Amino acid sequence: MVLSKPDILSYLRDGKLRFTPEIEAKQVAQVSIDLRLGRRFSEFREPPRYLSAVNVDPSLWGSADLWLHHEQDVFRLMPGRFVLAQTLERVYVPNDLMGLVEGRSSYARVGVTVHVTAPKIDPGFDAQITLEMANFGSVAVELRAGVDAPAQLILMRLTTPLPAEDLYGADPKDIFQYQTEPIPRGRR
Repeated sequence: MVLSKPDILSYLRDGKLRFTPEIEAKQVAQVSIDLRLGRRFSEFREPPRYLSAVNVDPSLWGSADLWLHHEQDVFRLMPGRFVLAQTLERVYVPNDLMGLVEGRSSYARVGVTVHVTAPKIDPGFDAQITLEMANFGSVAVELRAGVDAPAQLILMRLTTPLPAEDLYGADPKDIFQYQTEPIPRGRR
């Protein structure tokens, strides 16, 4: 069951669903919460000629020579480029909810996807949400931290709440728990 605005507001009021900084009432829509863009962005460096491919494993995140990290108020996403960004809000999802992060149509209409894949936010998740953003349009798009709300979080109630040992973050392989940057840097 998808939560509607009254349900979302109830979860917020009761402190079961938490955001830091707290979300504003105007961010809660009919069946979603608008998420603002944070100030941290990570993108691939131009690869050296000897690098023909990468493997998607833990070594990828720790390879400092592959990543450029920016902390800024405005990031210009050029056509054909990809960046990992973060939401301004850190979100804690309780044991009886799960979320889906979706892009907003106003960004899609200028060619920007907000998440390439991985929309699921598990029960127990406690971090800022990483947004996988690409510009398929023909013009650069300026992404403004704290101003733009390119994503929305849709929440669904689970049929049975999860016990603590099954929540996201209970397993050491849950590398995105408590992340403070767009790419994981190990558990905090």
